Amino acid sequence: MNTQYRNFFSMGTRLDAVFIDIDEKYADILLSGIKNKLEEIENILSIYRPDSELSILNRTAHKQDVVVSRYLYNAISECMNYYILTDRVFDAGRAKLTGYIQGVGKNESEELKEMLETSGMELVELKKEGSIIRYHGKNVKIDSGGFGKGLAIREVKRILLSGGVENALVSFGESSVLALGSHPHGNHWPVAIANIFDRKTAAKVTRISNSSISTSGTGFVDASGLFKPAGNIFKPITGEPVDDPRTVSFISDDPLEAEILSTALLIDSECLPADYDRSGKEAFAVMYDSRNNFIVNEIF
Repeated sequence: MNTQYRNFFSMGTRLDAVFIDIDEKYADILLSGIKNKLEEIENILSIYRPDSELSILNRTAHKQDVVVSRYLYNAISECMNYYILTDRVFDAGRAKLTGYIQGVGKNESEELKEMLETSGMELVELKKEGSIIRYHGKNVKIDSGGFGKGLAIREVKRILLSGGVENALVSFGESSVLALGSHPHGNHWPVAIANIFDRKTAAKVTRISNSSISTSGTGFVDASGLFKPAGNIFKPITGEPVDDPRTVSFISDDPLEAEILSTALLIDSECLPADYDRSGKEAFAVMYDSRNNFIVNEIF
């Protein structure tokens, strides 16, 4: 059996891939196509590149209608759909609020109120004809951090399937994983969700095939073993931080859905409507107590 391992850095993190039953030359061809596509996505979505299409949109859409590429328009349109689906819990338009909450002014209630009122997807106008976007709030800023990797893994999946790859595992930054087919010694791929206080042990091992799993968390554990809130997870309607130690994982055949809803359910585990189609999907939380013990809570 011919197994190929590849990795490279992209979009601020590392992508690791395992390809089963393909030769070395074809693995390199696939990897080249994936690299090129992710570079293309980063040129569109990165908020750390001042010349990216999203950065330009964030600087100019408060002042005028902006014509954007169909790719960026569709990405923001999907974010709007999830904003509505989650009853405003997933809000990609509050990047400035994230920076504000992490800053020194986070306790100034009047400033926070103004930030809440002048940012968010509610103030983003989409005009499908012409792919036009306009911001109607001075503090609207769209951050691709909550959906960019999901779009990237979706493209990786498309490239692999169109290339005839049946069995592969792709990990993007360890938090987003795509599993095609199965491990050579089973009928699925086992994926472990780490215990954040002891990363050598698993809080849960799940088994997936032809699906993606994305895991979002509220913070990290430092070298001394203390939990540190990341500071970028908060209730977008109130600005209240979500900083107790926990993670949420979401399994779906759509990598974008997995990434977005793992974040939304981390903030509010009841944000999805009763008629949301849960078939073929799974969501669970790993919660930690004051003694760093964990419990796995099945959301659905």
